[in-house]
Amino acid sequence: MIASSSTANETPTDSPYPTIDKAPRAIFKIGSLDEPAPINQQPTSRPPLQSQPSCARSEAGDLAEPTALFPSMRLVLAALLCCCYMALAISTSNISVGIICMSSCPLHPGLGGTLDWRPSQEGYVLAAQNAGNLLMLLTGMWADRLNGKWMVMASLVLCVSANAILPMVSPVSLWLTVLCRMAVGAADACLIPAATSLITRWFPQAERSAAIGIISGGRQLGSLFILPAAGWLCTQRIAGGWPAIFYLSALVSLMVVFFWLPFGADKPSKQCCISEKERLFVESRIACESIGKRTDRGRRVPYRAMLRSSPLWAAAFAMVCHEYPLVIMLQFLPNYLRDVLEFQPTENGLISALPMLCLFLSKTLSSSLSSWLIVRKEYDKTRVCKVFNGIASAGLSICIGIVPFFDKDHATLAVICLCGAMFSAGMHTPGVQTALVQLAPPFSGIITGWTFFAVAWFGIGNKILTKKIVQQGSATEWAIVFHVASLVAALPVIFFSIWGSADRQIWASPSSKLSVASMYMPNRIASLNTQMTREGSQSSWSLPKRPTPPPIRKISTLAPFDSNTSIQKSER
Repeated sequence: MIASSSTANETPTDSPYPTIDKAPRAIFKIGSLDEPAPINQQPTSRPPLQSQPSCARSEAGDLAEPTALFPSMRLVLAALLCCCYMALAISTSNISVGIICMSSCPLHPGLGGTLDWRPSQEGYVLAAQNAGNLLMLLTGMWADRLNGKWMVMASLVLCVSANAILPMVSPVSLWLTVLCRMAVGAADACLIPAATSLITRWFPQAERSAAIGIISGGRQLGSLFILPAAGWLCTQRIAGGWPAIFYLSALVSLMVVFFWLPFGADKPSKQCCISEKERLFVESRIACESIGKRTDRGRRVPYRAMLRSSPLWAAAFAMVCHEYPLVIMLQFLPNYLRDVLEFQPTENGLISALPMLCLFLSKTLSSSLSSWLIVRKEYDKTRVCKVFNGIASAGLSICIGIVPFFDKDHATLAVICLCGAMFSAGMHTPGVQTALVQLAPPFSGIITGWTFFAVAWFGIGNKILTKKIVQQGSATEWAIVFHVASLVAALPVIFFSIWGSADRQIWASPSSKLSVASMYMPNRIASLNTQMTREGSQSSWSLPKRPTPPPIRKISTLAPFDSNTSIQKSER
């Protein structure tokens, strides 16, 4: 029992002690589980109850203290995943500049290489990466059941192997080159679902938009690094010129492996350096989402409800329309700058990196702004997603549609439009990309796999179609490519704005006893916190009395055993 001497008039209306269901006011902070109460309202003996998950205490983590640079291990994990995305982006973007130096160019003979590849064959090499992405249908189905750390590790190993082998097989066989690029696509298929699943297990809802911005920003950082470096290496004699591009890519991926292996973790309880305070904070915030254990075989995946979900179809359609013009910008931009604007390889690499810089700045700033609006201003999540996504799609469509109107004499204006297009595209991160994670956190890997499986198919068609259209590299041919991309980019303004959503869907409710129990635990503990705070603001605390056991009544002694009679019954 809790003895209380306070009256009803003295009962405070607001709890002076932090509870687990109160969201932190700052992003990536550990939270307020163990914050001291105000001095004039301290309890006399013990604090309110808190949830104590049955996880082993991390001895190394208990000694870990937050710093100004890394206020929590969640930010450390976001930085590590950002490096993984950067290594993947280097492996996927190096071919866009490398193929200019590898294959011959009939329109500009002095700017090509020695490999006699036709435009259609170049399209096969570029589309091979998207063919490898088709594996995302399988990796997405298993991303919520397999260990996310080792899926990311497999992705990095594929990047190292494919980039190290490609320079040796490209002069020998076109199809071996295609196979290496498919391995890079398979690495992409492993990383994206695994990272999405890790985000739902490491970051509460209010932090996911900012986390996605930081993590996926590694793609732009990788492009910013490799595009200028590849343009410079093409003109040098280091390791034969263009082969050095792929050797450098393999080296970067190998370096990331040495950091991810000791510090990466599938969930907070498996991280060696996390403090128990932060672990309890994360687990209490995500408990109501019934994400469950990866080994929980009792969880049923609602495939039929997912296929009939309008918000899911709207988000997948918006993602396909978002990625279609980005393929043009990421894979074919160096070709356009060479064919139409006539930039040299070194200038080509530098100018190709400018739109990537705009994309990185846009997605980082817009993601932080989105989290600020949701956490501090308490705006509706769906409305914030729709506004950012609408601005992104409209801006991307307009800027891409204007680019073909400028020739080489107005190259500066063309580059400005390209940068504006990528700055607009960055706002898709707090838009449709965040919505995909929020729709069903327990099945985020499956949803990501399905969505990017469709993106991969359209990416294959996009690259082959572009190479079919651009045969001579003329401005007219490139104008057709940009106008088609502009039309596709504008479609989500209508469809996602009407049917899109960032709220958790009803079919994503828990389906196992363990998940159901985890949904109600935080609310039960929070109510106990409030009740005990109100009763104990000016009272003394006392432990509940142990119930007195019932008296033991005397039982008569059993009679001697007789084979012909049964044992006598004891007196009751």
